[in-house]
Amino acid sequence: MNIYIEGNIGSGKSTFLNILKNRLTDEKQGKYSERISNGSYSFITEPVDEWLATTDNSGKNILEYFYEDQNRWSFAFQMNSFISRVHRIQNEKKSINFIERSVFTDRYCFARNCFTSGKISEIEYKIYCKWNDWLVENFDIKPTAYIYLRTSPEVCSERINGRNRNGEESIPLDYLKQLHDHHDDWLLRIEKNNNVPVLEIDVTNNYLDNEKDIETFIGHIENFINLVNNYKINNPTVTLN
Repeated sequence: MNIYIEGNIGSGKSTFLNILKNRLTDEKQGKYSERISNGSYSFITEPVDEWLATTDNSGKNILEYFYEDQNRWSFAFQMNSFISRVHRIQNEKKSINFIERSVFTDRYCFARNCFTSGKISEIEYKIYCKWNDWLVENFDIKPTAYIYLRTSPEVCSERINGRNRNGEESIPLDYLKQLHDHHDDWLLRIEKNNNVPVLEIDVTNNYLDNEKDIETFIGHIENFINLVNNYKINNPTVTLN
């Protein structure tokens, strides 16, 4: 089972995944894992560390190059992105996999945005899609469900500035707005039409800062996974405020 944690840059995916991991793997909190499933878990982070380690002789990494000059580096970065995601999933997956972002995000949000904005040429986009199709068909990475952490681009921008991650200081608000629209179009329309369950969570407010909120959060995840396991509904999108 591949459950992808999706959302714009700065929406809180890493925090979300860490809390979920702590609750499902801590022996003191074993009741949570028993409630959700008795299977083995993996919690697979986005391979940002690999991107930061991909440097040239000057010490600059591919993520920095991408944000500084997307016209020059979009194709190289997007190819590297989905290849590194597949590699990490194949190495770490278990029976139930909570995965930070997917190759489908790459395609329907980031690469599509690069193409529609003219940062990737038509030929480059065709090459990208061809390799993306091949990887999806030949590796076990298709989605069982998505958890969509949704908030405004403005909130994402504030959080990005607050965490001060290397390479992200030059992300413009307009870029986050474009990605927000692509996420909505993909997860709330395309995947819905593909009959893939989507749990939409409004993460505008800090919703995991106390034990009561975390208990509620785990309950929602439990209900959603049970819904996925017994999936027989026509509308797969569930909204959580």
